[in-house]
Amino acid sequence: MNSNVLTKRYHRVMVALTDPKRRTYSDDSSLDDEIKLMDNKAMLLRISNAVGKPGMKPPRYYRHMEFDAIGYDFESHIRSELTELMAQMFRYHRHGSLLRFPSQRNLNTSLLTRLLVTEVDKLMLLLRLRLKAINVDYYDVRKFDMINLLLDSKAAPQQRRDRLNGKSFSSTKDLHQWLVNNLTGLRGRGIGDDYLDFEFVYRDSQPKQHRIRLSVFHIFNSEDRTDLVEFFKSVPQCRQSGGVSNTLLNDCLRESFDFKTTTPALLMFELPMVPELSDYRRKVLKLADVAYSSLEKGRQSTAKTDLNYSSQMSIGLSKENRYSTSRCSVKSVPNISMAHCRRSSKFSDEDYNGLAAWYKRIDAKFTQLKLGMEQHFVNLFKRKSMDLHRELRCINQDLGLTRDESGGDASRSRSSLGDGAASEEIYHDLQREFKRLELEAEKSAYASTLKVYISTKKYELSEAEKTLKQREIANLRVHLVQYISS
Repeated sequence: MNSNVLTKRYHRVMVALTDPKRRTYSDDSSLDDEIKLMDNKAMLLRISNAVGKPGMKPPRYYRHMEFDAIGYDFESHIRSELTELMAQMFRYHRHGSLLRFPSQRNLNTSLLTRLLVTEVDKLMLLLRLRLKAINVDYYDVRKFDMINLLLDSKAAPQQRRDRLNGKSFSSTKDLHQWLVNNLTGLRGRGIGDDYLDFEFVYRDSQPKQHRIRLSVFHIFNSEDRTDLVEFFKSVPQCRQSGGVSNTLLNDCLRESFDFKTTTPALLMFELPMVPELSDYRRKVLKLADVAYSSLEKGRQSTAKTDLNYSSQMSIGLSKENRYSTSRCSVKSVPNISMAHCRRSSKFSDEDYNGLAAWYKRIDAKFTQLKLGMEQHFVNLFKRKSMDLHRELRCINQDLGLTRDESGGDASRSRSSLGDGAASEEIYHDLQREFKRLELEAEKSAYASTLKVYISTKKYELSEAEKTLKQREIANLRVHLVQYISS
């Protein structure tokens, strides 16, 4: 299995702080008594203290919590989690899931519209896809029953994916009208949790037809539901344990958490920043923490299993190669590294720590190189744009169509040239550093594993470079047209 699959979190947990009036965002001090946001991924939650001595203020104790993303629902890094979910699905033709844990029984039509209409329209253009149909089913999921609100008939669990769709749309425009005008009315008929199943049928440039499904769950009253806590604790075992409540919701959710696949799933815990809901926030954060910890445990367990399997496969191939070599030579020199592998057919905790350290170094250098590459190409195409503008201005002056009003363009050009040279030098330095790290990894005890991981990162860099060039060329074309038209 690709090591990128082992290290990337395809099941992500984010906490979205909801504050319609954005009062808390403008005055973060109001959060200090309960929550402290450390960064985009970490926070501190104040632990309730026992009553101390009269007249003495009890000390504050905080619990550290980490998630894949935490912040206000209108912040860019929170919105990008939803954008990335849809991008993974359409770019790699995968199914996906969104689990939303709202504080009220609502569908958040604006969120669904942005996710299913705006993001889909952008991806159709970006990836050059052609949408053929959108099929929708809407289930009211109760404890032991599931009703399709669009068909108004009972759906058995084994039939919920085989039955005809309740609604079908030919475009995102039609879907948008249905979301705005009809969905809220249907919600009023439901008494359980919501399960919306969206099937997108589209063609790529080949043309080849694809079908992917986005499962959207709205799970209500999550703060007091022990069945959800039991479910998430059972996820690392990838099976239903005896202590887990056997509900239809759990059966539906289980399909979204397979650690051996790259099917993305996003858990969105909504945290209303209203003073009177402090107890509710604590309960939701506790559930979110259980979900994040359990998913991380399951991912690490799967990674260990697959690494052990890869190690045993490489040992078997090495034995076969040595057997073939021994038939062609009278005497061979013993392979010390292979002897070491025979003594430790499984990775030890020290090996996992060593690999984790290597992954961290590679990821850090990869991030630096990617940022350096982006800055280099931005400056490069900015310089090209200025050169083209200058040539066009000279042509116009030669033809007597305009006079020289460039003013400080020469100084700006020299400044841009200096920025471009500096960013280019930094980019080349980062490339050399990444190459040195690659050579260093080849000499390490984990060379075979790291080779695959680094090759994946190099492929991601090449794809990012293509995307950057396409974006900057498109921007250059737009700026050139605007300049000529002005």
